[in-house]
Amino acid sequence: MNSLTLLALVKAAPTIKATMKSAGDNQIAAFPVEVAAYRQNDPPMPLQVTAWGNLAADAGTSIRPGGHYVLTGRLRLEKNRPPELQISAFHGVTPLDAPGVNIVSLVGRAGRDPEARYFESGSMVSNLSLAVNRNSRDDAPDWFNLEIWGKQAQIAADYVRKGSLLGITGSFKLELWTDRSTGEERSKPVIRVDRLDLLGSKRDAEAGGGAGAGGYQPDPDDDSLPF
Repeated sequence: MNSLTLLALVKAAPTIKATMKSAGDNQIAAFPVEVAAYRQNDPPMPLQVTAWGNLAADAGTSIRPGGHYVLTGRLRLEKNRPPELQISAFHGVTPLDAPGVNIVSLVGRAGRDPEARYFESGSMVSNLSLAVNRNSRDDAPDWFNLEIWGKQAQIAADYVRKGSLLGITGSFKLELWTDRSTGEERSKPVIRVDRLDLLGSKRDAEAGGGAGAGGYQPDPDDDSLPF
């Protein structure tokens, strides 16, 4: 499962291109949007959006620059490319109709054991990667960075292991910074987890996941991650 719903400001009109896919899915619309940052004083997060088939035609005629839309779809992450939201639905709103909508739901397998950090304030955070399969078995999974705070961070540290089957609900955020050595703009997509569900059995977790629901592929080396 890979679902993202958010409120976005459209920055440019959709461009329509033909594809080599089947007749019912032979065009794609692409357009850039901005999403409100997770932290109030941070700049907006840029995101590329695509729509396929009949939805591409609808987007081309309905979506306007400067308009606000609630977008629902699947988040795709590719190495050395900005995050892309492949939408399955959209509708126009005013910001007051859907303030701060930013909901991510994922089901996948942990790519590594959580890394837990503790702070003098008493709070803690656990970080780990999550592999979420795409629709085609021939495609590599999407890898997500998870950031979990508070009591659920402790649950992750105690019970989640590499290969564990997890369900999460949270918010999408994009960490932006400038590389000091090259001066290039860098970004890292992160899911701030609000709810963590342990979906696999104890035997499944102890075995490192196995084939299980949705399958599992080991976490690649850091250099091959899509961020």
